[in-house]
Amino acid sequence: MLGHKVVRGAYSLLPGSGVNLERFAPLPYPDETDGIHFVFISRIMREKGIDQYLDAALSFRTRTGLSPRPVFHICGFCESEYKGKLDEYAQNGTVIYHGMVRDVREIHKISHCTIHPSFYPEGISNVLLESCACARPIITTDRSGCREVVDDGVNGFVVKQRDTEDLIQKIEKFLALTQGQKMQMGLAGRAKVEKEFDRKIVVDAYLKEMEAAK
Repeated sequence: MLGHKVVRGAYSLLPGSGVNLERFAPLPYPDETDGIHFVFISRIMREKGIDQYLDAALSFRTRTGLSPRPVFHICGFCESEYKGKLDEYAQNGTVIYHGMVRDVREIHKISHCTIHPSFYPEGISNVLLESCACARPIITTDRSGCREVVDDGVNGFVVKQRDTEDLIQKIEKFLALTQGQKMQMGLAGRAKVEKEFDRKIVVDAYLKEMEAAK
C-alpha cells in the first residue's frame, strides 16, 4: 500500500487482529513418555501444506527405532479432494485425525509443536499466534503472515514452501532437541506474542482512533 501510494503521510501498522492472551494462556509442556506430538491445525487443503505434512508423517511412520516416536495429529475441516487420502492415512496409523475441534487448547495440551507449512496468502496466522500463546514451538514457512510470528531457531523453525524434504529435516532438528530446549522454544513464542501480538494492542489502537475522531 505504501509502494502504490495508497497510504500517504503518517500511518500505524497493527499486528493483524492479535491474539487473546487470556484465553490462550501458557499450558504445561507435556512429557514425552507416549511420543512427541505434532499437530496440523487448518482447513485441509493443498495451499495449507497438507501434502507436505502427510508426506512427512508417512516418512517417519516407515522408520524404525525412533524413540520417543513422533505422532502426527490433524485438526480441521477436510476438503473433499483429501477425504480419501486422509481416511487411508488415519486407518493405517500415519496420522490421527480429530476432525473439526471446537477448542484447540485441548489439542495444544497434548502437543509438543505446531506445524503450519502453508503457502496460502495468509493474513497473520491465528493458528501460529494461538500456538505461541499456549507456549508451543512452531514450524512454519517463510512467507507473509507466517514469517512474522517465527524467529528461526528461537521459538521454532522456518521451512521452505512446498518442500517436504526441508520439512522432514526441520522435524528431525526439533526431535533432536532436549525436553528443556523444546520447552524454552515454547516460552520464547509466548514472550514474542506478548510483546508483539497482544490483542489489547489492536483494541487500544482502535479506541485511540475513535477518541480522536470525536
